[in-house]
Amino acid sequence: MPEFAPDSLRDLSRRVLEAAGTPADIAEHVAGHLVAANLAGHDSHGVIRIPYYLRQIRDGWVQPAARPRLVQESPTAALISGEWGFGHPAAAVAMDAACDRAGRSGLGAAALVRATHIGRLGTHVERAAARGVVGLMWLGLSASRGVVPYGASRGLYGTNPIAAAFPGGEAGTLLLDYATTAVAGGKVMVARDRGVPLPEGAAVDHEGRPTTDPMEALRGSLLPFGAHKGYALAFFAQLLGQVLTGADALPDDRGPFGRAGAFFLAVDPGLFRPAGDAIAGAGRFAEEIRALPPAPGFERVLAPGDPEARSRQARAEAIPLPDETWREIAAAAAAVGVTPDAG
Repeated sequence: MPEFAPDSLRDLSRRVLEAAGTPADIAEHVAGHLVAANLAGHDSHGVIRIPYYLRQIRDGWVQPAARPRLVQESPTAALISGEWGFGHPAAAVAMDAACDRAGRSGLGAAALVRATHIGRLGTHVERAAARGVVGLMWLGLSASRGVVPYGASRGLYGTNPIAAAFPGGEAGTLLLDYATTAVAGGKVMVARDRGVPLPEGAAVDHEGRPTTDPMEALRGSLLPFGAHKGYALAFFAQLLGQVLTGADALPDDRGPFGRAGAFFLAVDPGLFRPAGDAIAGAGRFAEEIRALPPAPGFERVLAPGDPEARSRQARAEAIPLPDETWREIAAAAAAVGVTPDAG
């Protein structure tokens, strides 16, 4: 499996996006987001997405030069339109809008509509935690209709991920970030490129039969994790991400992004007690968790967010990519006239 320096991958990603018509600042933001996902160990939302984004630009679903627009605002909330441009900078604008309002009022909310793929949700809530604010997100993705609700025979909504981050002081950022499906959609792509099967109970093929074949899963549907519990979380991600934001009322004519919507909530950790005490309390709880004796087969007990921190340390100098992932990236780069010389 080849390995690449993070800076080289970031530079290549930026050049490819610029060659596809993306303004330099937006290209830099998206490239940074993708490589940050790889560094965090979430290859499903990293540079593997470059060929996918180029196809979306060619198909007209992504407007690469579009910029997010503030549609309406109040002292505690803001509605942002992504204008069908890249979703990563639009989601950053929405998270910042929520954080700004939390700084003034204790609580701040934002909604994002007309946005394309917004990348790894953890990046956005980590952005809030870096500002000393608790960040939460819910994303409703009904357009793909690739997930089968518990007890149903066909798919109706998307992977509907949720995320939260809490600043923990010296204990680090405490992070929740996962799809409400048994396996994230992007991780199916990673499994395909690595040539490995999916876990049992994660997907069904186009005829509704259980499958562990990533290619069959991409043609079929995913299943919720935790049976009815994961399904219920997905249901409420749909309500908060689409119904609350108004994304469900938009025309469903944007391919994989039609009616997708995200809800952001920022909370000042000093809302009910001194902020420093809340942050210290979060850090103490994380350290109590880490100090527990591990169960047989485990090296140590991790707090949420520890796997990402470990991955960033391990991948600081080199990010591994499956051969097939690199082949597709190199081909996509060459198609827009960019020499794929990352390494």
